Amino acid sequence: DLHHLPLCRVLRRLLLMERQLDSLNKKTLNRNSVVLRLAVSAFALTAFCIIAYKVSLGNTETFDRKVSEIVYSFRNSFTKSIFVPWTYLGNAVIVISAIGIATVIPKTRWSIGVPTALTGTVTFALYKFLKYSFARPRPEEVFHLIQQGGFSFPSGHSMNGLFCYGMIIFLIRRNCSDKTTANCLTAIGSIMIMGIGFSRIFVGVHYPTDVAGGFLLGLACLMPATLGIDKVHYNFRK
Repeated sequence: DLHHLPLCRVLRRLLLMERQLDSLNKKTLNRNSVVLRLAVSAFALTAFCIIAYKVSLGNTETFDRKVSEIVYSFRNSFTKSIFVPWTYLGNAVIVISAIGIATVIPKTRWSIGVPTALTGTVTFALYKFLKYSFARPRPEEVFHLIQQGGFSFPSGHSMNGLFCYGMIIFLIRRNCSDKTTANCLTAIGSIMIMGIGFSRIFVGVHYPTDVAGGFLLGLACLMPATLGIDKVHYNFRK
């Protein structure tokens, strides 16, 4: 038994070192994740400001017209049957309903519903403020496939769609233990978000720069929101 004492001490020491190394690796990964998300948010916000500045000066008209014409060229009875309904996935009623369902269901109430509702409310208020600040008219009604009032920049459907559905994707990946399911839902959510942006141009109620601005602003808000949720979750578990 005496011969085994040094070996036991070595094994305990190795186990302790392994735990310390694992803890250090997690802290490093968390630090890198924070830096990456803040960098993405800063890039998206900077890009949004550049687009907003050019829109305010009227320097995007040629670009918007050419891209819109390309998108309109895809219009036919089949594509209309897809993208006209698709555009409503970004409506406030649909987004609020999806968050409401997640809030009502006990299993997803605190993991998905409540965090998305709280952060989404702040983002929605920001979008409304910017919408009336820029007061950009929508494309001419002759291009509209649906009825849509209000101003054009930034696209609220694109911004709120990316933020809210992006937040749901983030929370699913945080809470879903099945990687295959998480990856499938991530792919579906990503296609849904991109489709909403494309559909806003397709139905003629937004310019391409409206959609780009909405996506960038949504991304700029999403990144720090995920950091806040991670921080709250960490402190709660702690």
